Amino acid sequence: MSLVWELASGNDPKLRVRSGFQIGVRIVVPPFPFDDRDTFESFSKNAAIVFKKPATDEYHIEDVKQANGQWMVAGTSGVVLVVVGLGQTMKQAQAQVYSRIKNVLIPNMYYRTDIGDRWDEDSDRLDSWGILR
Repeated sequence: MSLVWELASGNDPKLRVRSGFQIGVRIVVPPFPFDDRDTFESFSKNAAIVFKKPATDEYHIEDVKQANGQWMVAGTSGVVLVVVGLGQTMKQAQAQVYSRIKNVLIPNMYYRTDIGDRWDEDSDRLDSWGILR
């Protein structure tokens, strides 16, 4: 049964989670974050998505399609995929996710390079609010 079905049925589903930290970084192309069909058509539509090494479960596709065995950018949002990194510390998860991003080649792709940078100060704030306890 799905997680949503279990929750809607009033059950207490058992979730399998990993310990440590996880970071997701969204890989995007123009026109993201804007809604501009002309820009998408000019710069991003059907752009090839190439993985230097075979993709693993840590790459989560969004607006893409596959034709003749080739992944390509689709949709019009400019959101292509999310890359995930895991680690026992935030720094380890951060290093892993940015290392995995180097495996992805998409014309005109971009992404944030600061995910996880503020964890040292943010974790203190979350702890003081009681969220991490």
